[in-house]
Amino acid sequence: MRMGQVVDPVAQRLLELQKVSGTQWLLRIGGAAATVLALLLTIGGTGLFAHFGTMLITFFVALGLLFQLRNPDSDLGLLAPGAIVVGALAMGGGSMLRTAGIGFLLLIAHSAFALAATTPVHGVFGRSAWLLAGKGLLPVLVLSLLGGLLVAGLSGVQLGPWMMVVGVLAAIGLFIAVLPRER
Repeated sequence: MRMGQVVDPVAQRLLELQKVSGTQWLLRIGGAAATVLALLLTIGGTGLFAHFGTMLITFFVALGLLFQLRNPDSDLGLLAPGAIVVGALAMGGGSMLRTAGIGFLLLIAHSAFALAATTPVHGVFGRSAWLLAGKGLLPVLVLSLLGGLLVAGLSGVQLGPWMMVVGVLAAIGLFIAVLPRER
């Protein structure tokens, strides 16, 4: 009996650590909602189950969201945005505004899931934490807007095949800039 009196309170406190806070659910559901909106914007008026292609995209988005709702830091959460991007490419013919909307929604979803992955599961955000997260997201949104405007401005310009070299160098530079460094 003595052992049970010691172990039970400790076990109860360890089980409480597994509870997911309201802040976590807000971030996870917000990311899922933005992903579903991006899916609906991608598929458009054809419907989620109109034909085999849209059913496949919907299945992979749902599967990715289930993985990410369970564990926001899961690499399998990339299924959902990957399926949406493939769907947007496969549907083709979308306007630039629609594609920008899809990209913006995926950025919001990624930001919500990334914030959920980096904060404690049982933690609750205060006002200062939300402001700090917003200050971190603001430069990302500004740079994304500037990049989108640059792409929209250059979309009508015909460039030669030599620009492929510049594009590859830019992609390599981006990967070098964002990949973590060993210390």
